Amino acid sequence: YTSTWVFIGEMSFRFFTVCAVGLVGSLFIGYCIYFDRKRRSDPDYKKKVLARRRMAAKKKSLLDLRDPKVREEFLMGEMSKANQKLMEGNIEEGVAHLINFIQFSGNPRASLLTLQQTLPQPIFSLVVRAFAALQQQQGAQAKQREDVEVD
Repeated sequence: YTSTWVFIGEMSFRFFTVCAVGLVGSLFIGYCIYFDRKRRSDPDYKKKVLARRRMAAKKKSLLDLRDPKVREEFLMGEMSKANQKLMEGNIEEGVAHLINFIQFSGNPRASLLTLQQTLPQPIFSLVVRAFAALQQQQGAQAKQREDVEVD
């Protein structure tokens, strides 16, 4: 008798444990579903989600280039992107990244001199032309802003 009762006792303990774990798991999943429905039914839910996404995108897109570490990372990233694009044969995108490098470096003339020594002459001349065009465009925009402020 004793051995059968011990076996039945072990079996009922296992059964009870499995049932308890299943019940707790079911309650947890039910709570998650309830909380998710409650959260999604909130009238401001979509507004809050969109606001969070916009803030995250803004933080990601805006770099504080006054911080020397961030500036250095940005400049090295632009230089490596330019090198990669030039090696792939995508000259236009490579030149665009080089222009970003020159524009955001502390001393554009020094950057141009460095690039002149490292880049092949045809690519360097494209960079110089593109940078000059950008400078002209920015000068024209600044002049328009001055004209608007004077009026």
